[in-house]
Amino acid sequence: MFVVFRCSCGRHLYAPKDAKTRTCPCGKRTILSKARVLAQAEDAFAAGEIVRTLQLDGHGMTGFKPAGP
Repeated sequence: MFVVFRCSCGRHLYAPKDAKTRTCPCGKRTILSKARVLAQAEDAFAAGEIVRTLQLDGHGMTGFKPAGP
């Protein structure tokens, strides 16, 4: 089981439900027991899809775009 949450920098991330912390690429370490869970997924692939959907839905995150032409 994986949980999806948002870093204070605005980036959406996922981590295994039993993990204690997760470090964002921005450098901030989030304590998962204190993070607000946005979604849950059965496997990493599903969690990644949720994160991609959240990132590209216009939540103010810049620097991410879909691959391709």
